[in-house]
Amino acid sequence: MNFDLELKKKRQHPQTQEKGSSSWGKLLIGVFFILTIAYIGYMPPARSIPDTGLKVGDIAGADIVIGKDMTVEDREMTELNRRQAMEALVPVYEFNEQKIAGSQMLLNEWFRFIKEVRKDFLLKKQDLEAVQARIRENFGLEPRQPELSLLLQSNPFAKIDLNLLLLEVKAWEEKGILLSRIGVPRGNNDEIIVYSEKKGYSQAKLADFFDLKDIEGKLSGFLGDSPLNTREKETVKPILLEFISTNVTFSKVLTRLQEEKTLALVNPVFIHLKKGKIILRRGDELNKDHLRLIRLIAAEEKTSSRRIPGVFFILVVLSILFFFFWKLNILAKNGGINRSRLNFVSGVTFIASVLIYRLALFIYPLILKNLAFEIRVDTSALAYGIPFAVGSLIIAFLFDLQSAVVFSTINAVIGGFVCDWDFKILLFVLAGNLAVGFGVEYYQRLKRSSILKAAFFWLLPVNMLTSLVFALSAEETSWTLAAFYVALGILSALLSAFIANFMIPLWEVIFKLVTDLKLVEITNLNLPCFREMLEKAPGTYHHSQMVASLAEAAAQELELSPLLVRAMALYHDIGKIDNPQFFTENQSVYEDPHGKLTPLESAKVIISHIPLGLEKAEQLKLPRKVIQAISQHHGNKVVRFFHAKAEEMSAGQLDEFDENMFRYPGKKPQQVEEAIVMLADQVEAATKSLSAPDDSDIRNVVEKIIASDIAENQFDECDGLTFKALNTIAKSFYGKLASIYHQRISYPGFDFSREKSE
Repeated sequence: MNFDLELKKKRQHPQTQEKGSSSWGKLLIGVFFILTIAYIGYMPPARSIPDTGLKVGDIAGADIVIGKDMTVEDREMTELNRRQAMEALVPVYEFNEQKIAGSQMLLNEWFRFIKEVRKDFLLKKQDLEAVQARIRENFGLEPRQPELSLLLQSNPFAKIDLNLLLLEVKAWEEKGILLSRIGVPRGNNDEIIVYSEKKGYSQAKLADFFDLKDIEGKLSGFLGDSPLNTREKETVKPILLEFISTNVTFSKVLTRLQEEKTLALVNPVFIHLKKGKIILRRGDELNKDHLRLIRLIAAEEKTSSRRIPGVFFILVVLSILFFFFWKLNILAKNGGINRSRLNFVSGVTFIASVLIYRLALFIYPLILKNLAFEIRVDTSALAYGIPFAVGSLIIAFLFDLQSAVVFSTINAVIGGFVCDWDFKILLFVLAGNLAVGFGVEYYQRLKRSSILKAAFFWLLPVNMLTSLVFALSAEETSWTLAAFYVALGILSALLSAFIANFMIPLWEVIFKLVTDLKLVEITNLNLPCFREMLEKAPGTYHHSQMVASLAEAAAQELELSPLLVRAMALYHDIGKIDNPQFFTENQSVYEDPHGKLTPLESAKVIISHIPLGLEKAEQLKLPRKVIQAISQHHGNKVVRFFHAKAEEMSAGQLDEFDENMFRYPGKKPQQVEEAIVMLADQVEAATKSLSAPDDSDIRNVVEKIIASDIAENQFDECDGLTFKALNTIAKSFYGKLASIYHQRISYPGFDFSREKSE
């Protein structure tokens, strides 16, 4: 066989390198998904009032029916209630209690001052002008000189009982003194509200307080009982009035606050209209109440149309959710063995799910309308029968639980706005989706029956419970309605299982996904390819089994998929089936043919098992990850034995010697799984070359092989492979090999030595 020609052919058609989409490409794909979901899921609100040019007395040409639940504000009634509340508003006055103490102090000070200044005046120490200046400066009063002269000469204030005056003034001010009761704001029946720091707010009437006119009369009565003559009374009275304060004043600020409180207590008048309510039937005559209600509804719909459409809200919410969905998948490494395709497949699944929801919302009312018996139920309740769990079942089965949980959250939001922004539907979808996610995880993904089990034993009870709770919490409920809700929940679960069971194989084929079920199928050792390997290349067969055992144990330690790594290991040497005699593990059955070949020819035969394996993998339609393990399990290493032999035979003629002719054509390991298979392949082969290896020999082999691969930079392109991971892999290999090659005691009663038996 011309291996050189085959190898050359394979090198001319290298394996296509998986190229990650550029940032702009991912952004455009994400925008496409968001726009598509928003377009399919958004339903613009229909106008309930198509024609507002109606008048009282007109005959309705068609039924006027409310298209959706709405609440309209009767602004006319609200404004009327506000006006009535303002008319009944009681103004607020402020009672300043601090002025009482101030008046007392000023009166005391005035009497003391007059006594002191009179002494200075009589002793000729101050004249009238000086006294007048002092009064102006200290009290702000401007007494005329004749009155001042009378005060200083006759001393009328000495004839007044100061203590009695203070008590009277205090009593007046404690009751409250207004400037005037004429023309001031007041409520009905002269009611006012009085605020003081000590008593707070209290109800009162204007008649309960004095005004300055009342105080003037009170003061005249007080002075009438004193020994003052008429002229002295007329002189003293205006001065004393200056020291009596008006301590009750109208407060604009407090009244404004009272207005705000009053208006805040006036609730707007709302009219609640349910979807399907008939405002006016065809042929009915419009009256004032009909026309007023129609105008209110038309105004509300017109106002709603001017607002930002709901589709923009959907776009914003979906953009935020999709962004965090993408970031979470990167940081948490969600998606399992299909991680690289999680975002795209999830986007397509979202679109398919929304299409299913819209189709159900279109079909269910038609079915309900054409039933032989009548079911009186709000059409919005039909949403509980929509198969909301289809997408979560698909994601949970094809990827992992974490991905299903994130998908369920976004799917619940989408379900809520598809069903006219219904929060109960959002909770219904979220509960059911989480249930199927955990159900698939519980039953595992090794059989398609897991989908049905998750739907029947997890989704079905949750749907029944949540739909029953929502039915019983409705305003108008009955056991018939509750039974209808539960029946819809059961229908949702059954349809979800049926549709998901149909779509999952379709998704596997379209997106070339690898599932645990697929891995179980391709690792079945009774498959024809493994039977052929056992028959033609028994050494390679057992070698592959050992490599699979080592790699599977290491994958479990690193929390990777043991099934995937096992499949990669079982198929990594499938290219040796056609030429088993050229490989040492099979030479106990075949003669060694390398003695008849040059080192370069031998190397080409050895290297050819990579492209031959890729060819067989394509024929068997193996998953992409398994094919990658075939091409990468030797990296780009040199076939050392024949390379060294060629160097020896070249006898120093290195110019004619090309090292790359002895190099494997594959890529270096790109993922941790490929690195595990590479190391397990080398370690298993190396330990077989040892005779009766002990623990130190095994440990030495593992450490040297890993160190050699590191020195040759075979892990430079491996994503996620750390020294900690390499240490874990080494410990796993050592433990596994130590249990295989452990020392055994002699078998009692037998001697298997050939010489003694002869």
